[in-house]
Amino acid sequence: MARKAVRLSDIAEKLGVSTVTVSNALANQRGVSEELREKIKEMASEMGYHAPGTQIMAKTAVNIGVLVQERYLGNGSSFYWRLYQELAIACAAHNCLLAFCVLKPDEEKNTVLPVMVSDHRIDGLIVMGEISRAYLRMLEKEAGMPMIFLDFFAAEFDVDCVISNNFYGMYTATRHLIKKGHKKIAYVGSVKSSNSIADRYFGYLKAMRQYGLEEREEWIVEDRASGTMEIIEPKLPKDMPTAFVCNCDQTASVLIHELEGNGYRVPEDVSVVGYDNFVFMPVCDVAITTYGVDMPEMAKAAAERIISRVKGLDKGPGRLSIISGNLIDGESVRALI
Repeated sequence: MARKAVRLSDIAEKLGVSTVTVSNALANQRGVSEELREKIKEMASEMGYHAPGTQIMAKTAVNIGVLVQERYLGNGSSFYWRLYQELAIACAAHNCLLAFCVLKPDEEKNTVLPVMVSDHRIDGLIVMGEISRAYLRMLEKEAGMPMIFLDFFAAEFDVDCVISNNFYGMYTATRHLIKKGHKKIAYVGSVKSSNSIADRYFGYLKAMRQYGLEEREEWIVEDRASGTMEIIEPKLPKDMPTAFVCNCDQTASVLIHELEGNGYRVPEDVSVVGYDNFVFMPVCDVAITTYGVDMPEMAKAAAERIISRVKGLDKGPGRLSIISGNLIDGESVRALI
């Protein structure tokens, strides 16, 4: 039977130190005393630790891995492809090299450690897009390197998180409709699909309740296929509202197509507002009024946080960075007053 590979966590357990300390010692990073560094290297040698592709020497560039679940990428362009491009630009400004890894559904289910992590090819890891808590717990235990979460927040982890202002952004979008005279407003988004969609839903609720408007169960419309992030055609309610606020612009585009297919005109008959200012597969010709996400600023914040962690410049607790955007007027909203 093949011998089980020695992991950083195995060495750490033997010496009673953290996996981060072991990782830094083997990579000759700062923050580890020379005495402890030698002990770690000796223990690694005795235990037969081997990290393919690793050179135990100081590096002039910081190597960062970006991990994203396959479901977020689709068959072509997507929000996360665009965010990754912005991240590459932001990291290049700091002499930082990126390695991209797509997490397959079976790898997430079976908590398989990415090769770029197990082979010790990277100094830090950016997880882009929400994945299962079981997988995140495995990464926290096994990765042995700084991590941050981009575009999602997980309170149970002591990790830096960078997100868009989901709650306030959707509150702003809903309030925009209310100020235009709309009182019957539906929310389009599968609330249980992700924390981001849920946060946007709560922003919608805050605006509705603040202005004393009625909330109806039939006006909370699903937009994702069960158990996936695949966008589906929303089912129109029998009692039609005067406006819909959507958790993303792609959903807004699909909704407008569905409305037009059922004889409704946008914005003459029904108004629609989106979120994120990104449509990767347009299915309508209407310019959507939306709350735009500042992707360059999110990428910049993520790059600066992970580099600071890798270089040991920040050893404090994890921080939540919320990046605000702005409302962008399109052609999908009609004023009723």
